[in-house]
Amino acid sequence: MKKSIFIIFMLLSFLQANSLKCEKKENRVVCTYFSDRSDGDNDIVLKFHWISPKSPLDDRVRQINIPPYYGSAYDYRFTPGRISGRWKVEVTRDDTNETIETYFDINESDDEFFSN
Repeated sequence: MKKSIFIIFMLLSFLQANSLKCEKKENRVVCTYFSDRSDGDNDIVLKFHWISPKSPLDDRVRQINIPPYYGSAYDYRFTPGRISGRWKVEVTRDDTNETIETYFDINESDDEFFSN
C-alpha cells in the first residue's frame, strides 16, 4: 500500500514539472513557470520570451533566475497599450535548453480569453 501511494505521488509530481500558466490579474497578464525544486547550489536560469502577434517591437525577452531550493518564477506584462491578438510566451531553461510555450489572447472587447 505504501509503495503504491509513493508511486502515485511520484507520477503526480512529474506531471506538474516544467509547466507554464498564464492568467489575467487586474490590468496585466502574469505567466508563471513551475519546475521541480532545485536542490543544487546553482540557480536555474530562465528566459521568458513574450512574442507579439503582429509587431516584433512589442516583443520582450527577460532573464529570470530561480534560486536553489525554489521551484517557480514568474514574469508579467501590463495589458493597456498591448497589441490585440494571440500572444505567445516561451520559457527556455539554460541548463537543459528545454522550451515550453503557451498562448493567450488580448482582445479590445473581451480580455478574459486565455488558452494553452
